[in-house]
Parts: sequence; structure tokens; C-alpha cells
Amino acid sequence: MKKIEWDDSLSVGIDVIDGQHQRWIEHFNSVVDAIESRGGHAPVTRTLGFLIDYTDLHFSTEERFMTQTAYPRIAGHMAKHEELRTTVANLIGDFEEEGDTPALEQAIDTFLGTWLIEHIKSTDQLFGAFVKESGIVLSEE
Repeated sequence: MKKIEWDDSLSVGIDVIDGQHQRWIEHFNSVVDAIESRGGHAPVTRTLGFLIDYTDLHFSTEERFMTQTAYPRIAGHMAKHEELRTTVANLIGDFEEEGDTPALEQAIDTFLGTWLIEHIKSTDQLFGAFVKESGIVLSEE
């Protein structure tokens, strides 16, 4: 499985969101480590569980910002978030039923890793550009 490395090409230009993306990547990489170490069921389940919880927190932050700024593409963006929530929940269910299988490793590697990078570089960066062009300053306060 391939880990993800943060670089400036992943920045959306909103500090809070960039920081959350960096933390999400750290935990994705922890899932990769847990699977590759073959340390058993508990570490993988715990790490995937955290990823789901953190994904919900992150998506809530983004969606709150999109609502606050009257972002015109909010519906499509939120639909993509819901797709990922469903897929991650299904991956956890598959892992709990079948354990660490090559198919599950491939799904986590391909889907989660690829989805995140593509989502940041397209959907999230569109929102970042909207915020910048609109002169809006967002913070967690």
C-alpha cells in the first residue's frame, strides 16, 4: 500500500482545512502502517474508526464554511462527502467481517488514497479558490 505525502499541491489556501487534510493524511498513513504490520484486527479497526470520526469532523467543518459563505457548489460537494462516508463505513464492515484481505487492502489503498487526493485537488480547491476570489477570511472561531 502506498502512503500519501503532503505537499503544497494539496493546499486549498484555507489554514483550517489544510491542517485537517494533513491530519487526515497522517491517519490514512496509520491505516497503511497498521495493515502492513499485520499487528492484528484491533489496531486496524481502531485506526479506521478514528478515520471515520475524523472524516465526519472535517466534513462538518467544510460544510459549515460552505454554508457560511453561500458557496454555490455546496450540494455537489456535500454529495461527494456522503459517498466517502458510505464507502469508509462499508470498508470497515468488510474488514470486521473478512479481516485483512488483499481485496480490502487494495480498496483502502486505491479508493481512500486516490479519492482524497482527487477530492482535494478538484472539489476542495474549487472551494478554496471561491473563498480567495470572494475575499473571505475563514477561521475556526
